[in-house]
Amino acid sequence: MRSFLLLLFVICLFVPSLQAQKRSTDLVVFADGSTKTGSVRKDGVSGYGRAIRFTERGADDAQRLSPASVFEFTIASNGRTYRSVTVEIPDPAQRGLPVSQQRFGEVLIDGDVQLIRINLDGNEYEAKALGTENYFYLLRQDDVELVLELTTIVVYERLHANPSRFRNKLKFFVRGCEDVVEQARRADFNDASIMRILRNYGECEHLQQVEISAGRIPSHIRYRHSVIASNLSMRDMNYDENQFSFGISYEIEAAATQRMKWFGMLFSAGYVYNTFRWEEQFNVAQSMIKGNVSLAFAPIHKENFTVQLTSGLSNYNAFDSSFNSFFSNNYFLLSTGLRVRHKNISAHLNYEHMPNQIKEQPGNILVMGLGYKLPF
Repeated sequence: MRSFLLLLFVICLFVPSLQAQKRSTDLVVFADGSTKTGSVRKDGVSGYGRAIRFTERGADDAQRLSPASVFEFTIASNGRTYRSVTVEIPDPAQRGLPVSQQRFGEVLIDGDVQLIRINLDGNEYEAKALGTENYFYLLRQDDVELVLELTTIVVYERLHANPSRFRNKLKFFVRGCEDVVEQARRADFNDASIMRILRNYGECEHLQQVEISAGRIPSHIRYRHSVIASNLSMRDMNYDENQFSFGISYEIEAAATQRMKWFGMLFSAGYVYNTFRWEEQFNVAQSMIKGNVSLAFAPIHKENFTVQLTSGLSNYNAFDSSFNSFFSNNYFLLSTGLRVRHKNISAHLNYEHMPNQIKEQPGNILVMGLGYKLPF
């Protein structure tokens, strides 16, 4: 008991100091390429946009840093990075005339494609327009730089935000990918919607370096549709080795796009035909409907290569069979399997088993299959 209390006391002393150390590991990259670590704080009501307060590690006094002297900085507590950008922003002192200014913008996507969000002060945008937002985006790729912003339009004598212009720019940017263009046509003016479209664009164009700010795209369910051709081999003594079987099935895989993307659910239905000799007495032919529901876990999950382990339940129902027994024509088996997928092609190996099997039903089936992802 004393040892436990002593350990608890040490932890109580150690954890706060560890948290304090973590809070003081913000990173600042200066315009000349040099770096310093310390503590970054917001500068007044404008947040991080116009300037930051930086206390270097080991120093007592904070210094005010503007976008002119800092290239970017990263907040350790949430992993967010802010970068200095030069943009045109309406200047209230000049009756809303756009003026070139330097601001810190949050980096939502970095790499081959850059998406940077710049927040605006209350007098720098049309706050009276219904549906408007206090930010805009800077979108970059190579020499292309686009400003995604909401314009305004009068509808029935009332000022509304107009998303058509930013959607047109987004469609132009992703014009090489037809499916992504359709998504851009219906884009919402928020982080998640635009980031999701640019992520899909990166996958379409096979861009190698596209880093997305973690946690900024809420997870949604993505469905993968496949057609699978398979061969079944009944491994019980009642079935001879001279079997012939063929199966074709349609499968839907449902998986999250962000968190828990290593986990999925599989639903399939298809047709199976097999022939075999039963107990060396007579030949049997069956035409069956097969269904399967499984859970999938991916210990290896990459964009173009995935290894999955599956576990679920298979059901066979014969609509045409040489067997007269209901039990021989309708049965369930537990299913475990291994799936390897490379791009649109997948290989499947499943073992189906039912404990305490009855004589008229197969208790062990080996299933080998080859799948192809359908283009929808």
